[in-house]
Amino acid sequence: MVRIEGESKKEIAYLPPPNEMRICMPYDNSFVEERFELLSLKKINESLSSDERKIKSFTKNEENFYIRLKAFDKMLIHSYEMAKKGKEAMGFMIGDVRRWEKEYTVVYDVITASLETTSFSVRFTREAFEELSDKLDDIEYEYIIAGWYHSHVGYSSFMSDVDISTQKLYFNKPFHAAMVIDPINMEAKLFRLYNETCFEIPYIIFE
Repeated sequence: MVRIEGESKKEIAYLPPPNEMRICMPYDNSFVEERFELLSLKKINESLSSDERKIKSFTKNEENFYIRLKAFDKMLIHSYEMAKKGKEAMGFMIGDVRRWEKEYTVVYDVITASLETTSFSVRFTREAFEELSDKLDDIEYEYIIAGWYHSHVGYSSFMSDVDISTQKLYFNKPFHAAMVIDPINMEAKLFRLYNETCFEIPYIIFE
């Protein structure tokens, strides 16, 4: 896994948050459905079941995670294209941490690399780490890895026990979050751990 230790030590800029385009609240998939239609991502008539153990999550209405529309669309398209093959997608969310009235996270872009993936699991290949390193080196601004995204192929968006373990191991800073996308059911939900308890949180789309 790409090293992400020490990112929280990056000096936090004092800047106002981006102008919001849409706030996506828990239990509201309307914006995701709109994006699928606007991106001409036609419904995939396939749905799988999974024995992944769903971790109980709660909701927390802290509006402090911003995602650029282009980055959001990249995650949807990647998840959709992989779902057409019956496979999961995965990648990193790249951005920054800032402070204004409160601390908040901004995602500017997403990156991914070669995957070992099935209908129910996904991980980076050995070759992917060099690919990811090259892509991170090409970024021309001072960035952090703001979290990760992955998809479920038709069995809804949730954090499994495996996902929670990944979050605790690699994405355990307060600003980190996990986006789980189900392109079959047109869902995209954002999760964060607070004191090892899983919460679904809102995310704010900006252009």
